[in-house]
Amino acid sequence: MGVYTCKQAHSHFEVLRFVRSLCAITVWSILSAASWADDVSTTAFSSALWKDDSEIVSQIDPVRPEAEEPIRRFKKQAIQKVTASGGWLASVSGDDLSSAHFETSIGLGVPLGSFDNILGVTPKFRVDWIDASTGLDVPTQLYDTGVQFFWRKPISDRWSFMTIVSPGVRSDFTTSDEAFRIFGLGLFNWQCRPKTLSLSFGAVYLDRADVPLLPALGLTWTPRPTTRLDLRFPESRISHRLRKNGADNETWAYLSGGLGGNTWAVTLQSGQTDELSLRDLRLIAGVEHIVDGGGGWFAELGYAFDRRLEYERTSTEVSLSDGLILQAGWAY
Repeated sequence: MGVYTCKQAHSHFEVLRFVRSLCAITVWSILSAASWADDVSTTAFSSALWKDDSEIVSQIDPVRPEAEEPIRRFKKQAIQKVTASGGWLASVSGDDLSSAHFETSIGLGVPLGSFDNILGVTPKFRVDWIDASTGLDVPTQLYDTGVQFFWRKPISDRWSFMTIVSPGVRSDFTTSDEAFRIFGLGLFNWQCRPKTLSLSFGAVYLDRADVPLLPALGLTWTPRPTTRLDLRFPESRISHRLRKNGADNETWAYLSGGLGGNTWAVTLQSGQTDELSLRDLRLIAGVEHIVDGGGGWFAELGYAFDRRLEYERTSTEVSLSDGLILQAGWAY
């Protein structure tokens, strides 16, 4: 195989310049002589052929564009994130049960030897205000408070392990019977193609009376920096980036679907304690703005269907009408 030398490249470049000049003169002469050729078409053809030499050189020896600057999702400080969010779920075809909620949390990062090995500690609090029909024995307020612990451990260049443990109290604050619950997640992640395709598998322990344990399976595909597909069970999301301002901020639009609801320990009007579960399937469309360090805001509009209310000890199950979801939040 021959070697393409600099001298040969220079010779080919000179030939290309000569052919370009000859073509320009010929086309310009034809257009000038034609009665239908106006100044715009003549100028367009001439400018297209009389390109700057740097454009031709860039085609012979193209320069790769610089890689994008990623947005940092974490801060190098103890306080990682402060969040506040709220939402509304309204019954669309009846007055059986609607709700509103407010949630807040403070995310802390504890380095375990270095910033590459961090334990996340997040105290959180949530309250749901319930507006139910008189035929449903449901408390007007439900609470969820606790602490979430997050830890991720790289195993190799392509394998990593992530775990989340979140002990807390879910109740109407009138009983301690079955009020303490633990959420747990264990997940292995394999980078099939670094920064493009990854697979994950594990299990998620919801500690709910209706759905206690689920498999956690997923695929994350990023075919390009502006598109991300998270196919996961029990929740999936498709995201598209709308804009990016360097490493300062970026805005995404997304569609998601998954399982909603929770289980709380409550006291019925009869004085008996029980476990109340609210469950639904939901589709969400949202916009998320992310700034350097992981803060930002989001807004969502969605639809909830297959809504159910269940009491564990009295074996009561009630089908609820579909609901409209509106949610928004802010994070530092």
